[in-house]
Amino acid sequence: MIEGDNMNDLIQYNDNTKIASKEDINIYLAQEFIDSSAPIATMAFPTADHPIIFYQTRETLADLDKYKAFIDNCIRRFRKSRAYKGYKAYLMSLGMDRCQINGNIQDGMADIEMHHNFLTIYDITILISQHILNTVGRCTTFDIVALLIQEHRENNIPIVMLTETAHQLYHNNPDMYIPLSMTFGQWWNLLAKYSYGITLDIAYKVINYIKNCQNNNELTDLQFYKLRDNIRSWGEYNEYNYYHFGSINNRLNSRGYINSPNSFEIYGSNSNNRRAPQEEAGSRRVYTEEELFGAGF
Repeated sequence: MIEGDNMNDLIQYNDNTKIASKEDINIYLAQEFIDSSAPIATMAFPTADHPIIFYQTRETLADLDKYKAFIDNCIRRFRKSRAYKGYKAYLMSLGMDRCQINGNIQDGMADIEMHHNFLTIYDITILISQHILNTVGRCTTFDIVALLIQEHRENNIPIVMLTETAHQLYHNNPDMYIPLSMTFGQWWNLLAKYSYGITLDIAYKVINYIKNCQNNNELTDLQFYKLRDNIRSWGEYNEYNYYHFGSINNRLNSRGYINSPNSFEIYGSNSNNRRAPQEEAGSRRVYTEEELFGAGF
């Protein structure tokens, strides 16, 4: 086993590898699952080119194929867990035992499936894993699965119950919209809690959903409009490390959970400190607002 300082010769792991500070009290660090003070252990073999690493970091998951395999494995293990089946049974015990599009179809007449509305299970797993990698700096498959289970049990996931046919219809039609009033879960808490994992793709999906809710006259709380603006800045910050003009201030209790469903507040910073997109993005292409968020937004 290789531990401690010897590990640092193989993988650079320090505050420079993360885009958030572990000392920031407003950042959720999943300390009940991840001991960030423990050394990253590895197992080396004389005939192997590289050691086996028992934690994943931003460096070990830099390859997109490896990262996709990691995400797929987390989702597969979560879906096969007892907690996943138990949560679906819990929702049905609350009365969500019928299709929310075809309300005349109940469980027993057809298979009722648990649909993750507007943010897929892939989006949510990426959100959580990116946040942990960008803050704690390390994670395992078991850590991400435990966090997926936790957020479902905390009812922070947007859930809609659908028949298999309606579920397939949703995923085959990118323009299909299921209203906020039909969605179970305080998904805004999820975004506030894992703000360092918000990618531009996730930001676009959230903004587009809020826009659809607005067009459907469903938004009665000003906080959703503030969240829309702030989600966009988080996506740009996490993607390019620039143009971060606000923050989601989480009121967290001693275990790191958000105490109130309306716990996000927006605080602006001095706009004079913003840097031009080209300065931070380097040679990477900077997309226009219209390309990212649609015309007229």
